Amino acid sequence: MMSKFVKKWVISVTLLMAVSLVGGVFTSLQAQEINWQKELKQWKGRELRVIMIADPFIDAFQAIDPEFEKITGAKVTVDSYPYDATHEKEIMVGASRSSDYDVIVLDCPWVGEFAEAGYVEDLKPYIKASDPKVIAWNDYVKSFRDVANWKGKIVGMPFGAYFVLLHYRKDLFDKAGFTPPKTLEEWKKIAAYFTNNPNYPGLYGTALNYFRGAPIGQAWFEYIWNVGGKPFESNYPGSPNPYADMTPKINSPEGREVVQLFIDMLKYEPPGATSYAWDERATAFAMGKVAMVSCWSARTPLFVDPSRSKVAKVFATAVVPAKKGIKPVPPLGGWVMGINKFGLQKDLAWDYIKWFCSVPTHKEFMKAKPVGGPPSRYSAMLDPELNKMFPWYKTIYESAKLSYADCRP
Repeated sequence: MMSKFVKKWVISVTLLMAVSLVGGVFTSLQAQEINWQKELKQWKGRELRVIMIADPFIDAFQAIDPEFEKITGAKVTVDSYPYDATHEKEIMVGASRSSDYDVIVLDCPWVGEFAEAGYVEDLKPYIKASDPKVIAWNDYVKSFRDVANWKGKIVGMPFGAYFVLLHYRKDLFDKAGFTPPKTLEEWKKIAAYFTNNPNYPGLYGTALNYFRGAPIGQAWFEYIWNVGGKPFESNYPGSPNPYADMTPKINSPEGREVVQLFIDMLKYEPPGATSYAWDERATAFAMGKVAMVSCWSARTPLFVDPSRSKVAKVFATAVVPAKKGIKPVPPLGGWVMGINKFGLQKDLAWDYIKWFCSVPTHKEFMKAKPVGGPPSRYSAMLDPELNKMFPWYKTIYESAKLSYADCRP
């Protein structure tokens, strides 16, 4: 019989091996024991100002900030805005060389823009000067840590990775004998089955982004790699230099195929679908109007809230489908924390960033109410406690392994 000591040793070694297999991140386990009183400076009387997106996780973001205030004495003030307004205001901060904000939270597609303009600090020197156990860099999903890198500079610390997941009504799929579609052909067939089916009155197959501007534009990016295409000549998974040749491929056969796909799918969508954007497609699923929807994982926690969702106990997730014969490329997005180049409290900003993005704080961010933060670290995606709370983390992990850093949809 195995002694308790041997059992604990075997379990510990097994866990260590599991984590090492997904990125060699031994430090992620050690980082659970961080003496923050020793690691962080005292900032009593200071105010740290953060500018960011008002996405579903904003309440969770602010819910854990009091702990930083308790440790350091610094007050944290967060100003959050809708997507377009966030970008506009952050650009104004940089262009005017304003010191109003210390931490600037950037979306993936903005990383190059802010790096080229010189609006944010290169975090490499900060990371190099910090305890590797606190940073645990290799614990971040590889594609997402690559997103934070621009021409050799680390523009921000990853903290909120998004992946587009397929959300589907498991109860309806089980009743109809369907499994989650792996190909776009299967996806279209299932959408057709549930639309105008007398056995499922009032139900439609799916919902996509159709609203003009960013919603439909981003939707096109969600599918272009999954039909075997590319948005620009050199931008594709495995490219040695994704930005070497930015010749648009919108009018390529694959680009037109995506547009035709959108046209074809309209007949399987609710009335008014042409005005749908991110909120509307998610709401259509949450209200039980559609059998499946592909949307960002940041919105998945909303589906389990019975006060806002009719499908809280009957949905599941899967990796997004791709055209038959094409390896799926789950769209990757999300947010990184940068230091304002013109800020006057850069050391305070770095203390906050390394605390917020650390392994133990990241886990608390996931667990915070009412809607936890999106996981960006392997340790979070594989954490047994978090997986029990959030069953879709398994799908996020599978999507992370397939994701492509330079999709930047």
